Amino acid sequence: MPDTTSSPICRRCGRPVRVGRDNYTVFEGMHYVCFHYEFEHDLSNPDGDPDEDCGLPGCPSAVAAGANDRMVSAVRALVADWSAGPPAHWDNHSLPDYLEALAGWLADAEGFYANRGVPIPWSSWEVMQTALRAATIYE
Repeated sequence: MPDTTSSPICRRCGRPVRVGRDNYTVFEGMHYVCFHYEFEHDLSNPDGDPDEDCGLPGCPSAVAAGANDRMVSAVRALVADWSAGPPAHWDNHSLPDYLEALAGWLADAEGFYANRGVPIPWSSWEVMQTALRAATIYE
């Protein structure tokens, strides 16, 4: 059993906050998920089911709410960018350059979200959608 004596306790659910404890005070003494459902989720979706994506970045319910479909749409949008040749708004026009930029962005993803003051989305689908678009211009 993991040592929880040094972990702060979430004031909403009463369980130790081990992952993300650096943001414990930012999330008012709670896990990010507890904070989200306590303060954010119902504000943007007052009549909705908690399992529905509320639309806020990082919503834990996004995984259950068509994230796969959004990922497919994001990839198709990237393909559409190339319908008339290399897009002018892309900096990376070769597959190796694009894939290297994708790897670089993924390596720096924590900083991307930290610089914006938002948690890394729980859904890897959301992270990948952002990464795929970012790799078009990332160096």
